[in-house]
Amino acid sequence: MSGSAYSSSFERRVYQRRPSLEGIPVVLQGVYCGIDGVIEPDRPEVVSWSACTHDGSFYLDFHDGEVNLEYRESGVSAADHYAEGMITALRRYSRERGYKILALSVSIHQDPKSSKYRALHSEIHHSLLMKSWFELDAIPFEILAEGDCGQERASSAVRKLIDWLSPQVPGNIPRINVSLHHEVEVDLSGHIQISDLNHYEKITHPHYWHALTALAKDCRDRKLSIAFFNSTPQGGGVALMRHATIRMMHLLDIDAHWYVAKPNPVVFQITKGKFHNVLQGVAPKDSFLTDEDQQKYLEWCDMNFDRYWVTDKGPILNSDVIIMDDPQLAGIIPKIKKVNPKCKIVYRSHIEIRSDLVAQEDSPQYRTWHFLWQFIKHADLFISHPVAGFIPPWVERKQVALMPASTDPLDGLNKSLNLVNINYYHTIFNRICNDQMSPPLSHVRPYIIQIARFDPSKGIPDCLEAFRLLRQKLKEFNNPAIQMPQLVICGHGSVDDPDGAMVYQDTIKQLSGPEFDEVGDDICVARIPPCDQLLNALLSGAYCALQLSHREGFEVKVTEALAKGKPVVAYASGGIPLQIKDGKTGFLVPTGKVKQVADRLFDLMTKRDLYERMHRNAVNDKVKRQEYYTPFQTINWLYIVTRLADKEREMTLSDNKQKEIDGRHWDCHYVKDFWYNDMNVHVDDAL
Repeated sequence: MSGSAYSSSFERRVYQRRPSLEGIPVVLQGVYCGIDGVIEPDRPEVVSWSACTHDGSFYLDFHDGEVNLEYRESGVSAADHYAEGMITALRRYSRERGYKILALSVSIHQDPKSSKYRALHSEIHHSLLMKSWFELDAIPFEILAEGDCGQERASSAVRKLIDWLSPQVPGNIPRINVSLHHEVEVDLSGHIQISDLNHYEKITHPHYWHALTALAKDCRDRKLSIAFFNSTPQGGGVALMRHATIRMMHLLDIDAHWYVAKPNPVVFQITKGKFHNVLQGVAPKDSFLTDEDQQKYLEWCDMNFDRYWVTDKGPILNSDVIIMDDPQLAGIIPKIKKVNPKCKIVYRSHIEIRSDLVAQEDSPQYRTWHFLWQFIKHADLFISHPVAGFIPPWVERKQVALMPASTDPLDGLNKSLNLVNINYYHTIFNRICNDQMSPPLSHVRPYIIQIARFDPSKGIPDCLEAFRLLRQKLKEFNNPAIQMPQLVICGHGSVDDPDGAMVYQDTIKQLSGPEFDEVGDDICVARIPPCDQLLNALLSGAYCALQLSHREGFEVKVTEALAKGKPVVAYASGGIPLQIKDGKTGFLVPTGKVKQVADRLFDLMTKRDLYERMHRNAVNDKVKRQEYYTPFQTINWLYIVTRLADKEREMTLSDNKQKEIDGRHWDCHYVKDFWYNDMNVHVDDAL
């Protein structure tokens, strides 16, 4: 800040920098901030603001200041000028105190003195919210605050903010709120605002954006209501996608909702161990679904359906299209059809279903699939990842369309983080490692990373062995210019995934073997909380990434790594070959060939020109990667919804003919094929 544009006690007070311990990184203290800004009728060129900071237990500081809107550069809006001034002041305050602002709330109030400038108030608040997310890495809240003056409203705003956070979790994750009908209140029902449509439009191809807005208008004009159902609001790729999808649909003013079941640990043992793991072929061979398992599952489905969803104001009777994510709640599909026959149902399969094993009549896969198929067959559409082997033979191809998984380019997993914030999260990670008696991550050495749930299908033992072989090769290579890398294995679980603790313990047991004596101190293994920015920082700082899943539907962590320019070495399993251009953005290795993984990692560590070329290719592959982002995924869903709900333009799949895609023969189409054709979209996505 310069000149007389900004005047505040933040600038006038000089604080001594916090001391740091010799050789030990000091974690910045996490604090929370409430802001109130008012334009006085007699001074319309000035925004008077008040700020209150809080450490989660009690208030720290109160401050007041002003931003003069007249002192702005040509072409800069009043809202952006105000927001930039506040961000600069908050950044300086944080640096001088050794603070990390974890969340920022802007008070929205009905001050009669400022009613004349209500539109401008809205603009300056919105601009500050967006900048706080992208520039301060502070979760942005918009809160209706109470109080007779600015400081009272600022303190009210920060007090309410803290009630919605989980201070015991690094990064302070917002609490997951589930309402009366077990609806997930995404972004705390809109109180958190991390992005707007302008942000998405800037990173989306114009042809895609035109399709998105046209389909959204069609959906709004026809007043269509959409409901997503799955088992859990947090943990795993499905939940991440649903948070992003609902957020974008709400920005588009679409009537979309997301519902989850009441947790039942006994049932989740069945749905994870005898649905998910069995269908993927990673469960023990004797994991047969018993009659008792089936009964418990059906009772759980009936309880959720009757208690939460089939009431007069519930989602079953008031939705035009329902999307059922994975098999956990498939048991309610026939019940939906019975009470609301006009409702269209989409079954979305996110996992790698071993259709070869499903076809064997004496296999656990056959028994599990045929139990589930009696419910799933009532769906109007079956959406699968784009891998032919994922579709069991009993699913009629005229019912099938293909869709990859997606990630959100603007959320905490993918937004750009500055070096200060990356270092903050790295230090937080080392605190977690210390708590779990794992070696810390160096701040100066390169590291290889695999981010995944501790799951039997993720190939974690192969990661450890590949790293051990890599270190042997580098030791024999004996080039002092190449630093010995570390390995990071990290991930978190979800409420419906009871395997995590067991796989984590098996990983620790493997590391205790004598073959890892020499490299064990350079392998960081940690179960981490569901903090998106923590994963973002770890992936952003990595040299390259691994994804050695033996079974994989479609791994968004591959998409996220490539978007950050990180070459990925992965097994050619499931949907992963669709994401990596072998030899250009990473390496595809036959599943189980651990030595080849080590060889590819060795090439990346020792051939700088190869690494740089793959890095550039990954960064530049932007158009193709948009297919794996939220806006493109939302187009897919809106196209499905508008066509299924319209008898005159219903989405028909009966014209599916076998064709060759990516070197394989298909008799199914991508969802994008339909709207590309209908909306005359032509985009060159070649690398």
